[in-house]
Amino acid sequence: MFDLGAHLVDQAVRLFGPVQRVYAEVDRRRPGAEVDDDAFVALTHTGGVHSHLWMSAVTAQLGPRFRVLGDRAAYTTYGLDPQEAALRDGGRPGTPGWGEVGPDRYGRLGADGELRAVPTEAGRYQDFYALLAAALRDGAPLPVDPADSVGVVELIELAHQAAVQGVTLPVPPLP
Repeated sequence: MFDLGAHLVDQAVRLFGPVQRVYAEVDRRRPGAEVDDDAFVALTHTGGVHSHLWMSAVTAQLGPRFRVLGDRAAYTTYGLDPQEAALRDGGRPGTPGWGEVGPDRYGRLGADGELRAVPTEAGRYQDFYALLAAALRDGAPLPVDPADSVGVVELIELAHQAAVQGVTLPVPPLP
């Protein structure tokens, strides 16, 4: 959960706001695993939204990367952000097509029978690192508020506690 899970929890909090309760199931399924490699986390946000987050290193078939479900429509997308693979293959930010996802991988929005493709915004790792460099060199604001990062870590730690105890735990109010 401290790898991919941190990003999932962060996205849920960014999309749906603060969390008031957390429940989790965490397991080590691979032989010799020293960290959890399969987890389910349920977050209840203060606005009433419920986030169900799954992360696993032991799936024989990959499911949707992101899926947001509503009563009238849903959004589903598959596959990884192409930037990491592009970097491994020698690509560099700023080159034509950098961070773009092809139309075959666009997310789908709507309800069954009425789905439409939604173009995925191109990834921009370079923007994050330019903001980080400006913060370090010039004192500009950090691209990510450290308090947000601490909040995500605290939620993950609380999720681990909930998993060990087999209960749903309240999230303490922010100071």
